[in-house]
Amino acid sequence: MFGEGLTYAESIPAQVGAMMEIQTANLAVHGYGNDQAYLRLQTELPHFRRPVAVVSLFMTALFGRNLDQDRPHLGPGLVWLPAQQRSRLSSLTKLIVPYRAETTVERGVRVTQEVLHATSEMARAHGAMPLLVVLQFGDEEGAEQVLRRRILDNASIPYVLIDIDSSWHLSWNRHPNGRAANAIAAAIVTELRGRLAVAAPLRERKDSAERSRAYSSK
Repeated sequence: MFGEGLTYAESIPAQVGAMMEIQTANLAVHGYGNDQAYLRLQTELPHFRRPVAVVSLFMTALFGRNLDQDRPHLGPGLVWLPAQQRSRLSSLTKLIVPYRAETTVERGVRVTQEVLHATSEMARAHGAMPLLVVLQFGDEEGAEQVLRRRILDNASIPYVLIDIDSSWHLSWNRHPNGRAANAIAAAIVTELRGRLAVAAPLRERKDSAERSRAYSSK
C-alpha cells in the first residue's frame, strides 16, 4: 500500500483513485503492523469530511509484525501498551531463530482480530465502506492458509483475497512492482464498485425513511 519503489501514480491508492475518479489518500506507513495502521487511521480518518471507503491490508507473511512487543503496541482489548525492553542477546536470538511461542501467536491472533473488527467499525461509523484486502504472492502454502483461516474466517471477518504472480515484485526486494500494483488496484476497484452498488439503495431507503420521520414529527 505504501508504494515502495513506485511513483505516486503507480501506487495502489493512486491507481484506485484514477480508476474510480475519486480522490484517494495514502495513509500507509512502511513496516507498520495492523495495530499501528489502526491507530493511524483513528487519528487521520476524522479529518476527511465524506470518506467513501477505507481499504486495509492483511498478509499472513507480515503477521509477525503484529507479534512485535519491542515497540508501543496494542494488547488484548485494544489496550495501549509500552514497548517491552529486551536484552541484546534476546534480540539477536529472535533474529536468528524466528520462533514464536504458541501463547505469543494466540495473543497476536486475538489482537489482530480485534484490530480488524475495530477498523471496519470505525470506517462504518464515518459513513465509509470497509474493505480488507488479503494479498497472496504465489501459491498459498498450507501453513499460510491455516493462519489466514484461523485469523479471518474463524472470526467471520469479511475480506477479498487477491492472488498475485510471485514474480511481480521489485528487482531489489519483495514489494509489488508496477504490474502487481495495477492488478491489486483493479481488484480493489471491482470489489468496491460491487459493494458500493449494493449499499447505495440501502442508504437511499434509510435517508428516505429519516426524511419521512422528520416530516411526520413537524
